[in-house]
Amino acid sequence: MDDGERALISDGVDPIGIAELRWLWAQEADPDVGPWRADRDFLGSVARWMADPSRTVWHASVQERAVGMVCLTEYQRMPSPRTRASGSWGYLGHLYVCADQRLSGIGTQLVAEVVRAAERRGYSKIVLSPSVESIRLYERHGFTQGNGLMVRRTAGAT
Repeated sequence: MDDGERALISDGVDPIGIAELRWLWAQEADPDVGPWRADRDFLGSVARWMADPSRTVWHASVQERAVGMVCLTEYQRMPSPRTRASGSWGYLGHLYVCADQRLSGIGTQLVAEVVRAAERRGYSKIVLSPSVESIRLYERHGFTQGNGLMVRRTAGAT
């Protein structure tokens, strides 16, 4: 992006752009994924994933090219007579910015959009699992570490 130019952030449905970003992200982790191809089955899987009403997906575009994405998934807590123990919260996931657009402010714009949406929706918290590289970005938005989250990988996990 040029100095002063901001990415357009939208939560409009763009399964092709989101699918391409997901493909590029996977390709960074595993070059054997190969170059992007608009595979019909993969596009359908992404469109069905995006259609889940508990999920909002934003994408960032620069000059009509999808260059970043993030997802906020809503979780409803079990009802409780304790106000603090009821309500809903959000999980921020799938933050990705194309390599040629990193450090341009797009990640900041996407995270800020998620935080605003969570506040409008009245979520009690936003949870995420950061990569080492993303921790400082999240800290700048008020996220803290040390919540005692535990994870157990299942036998089917790869």
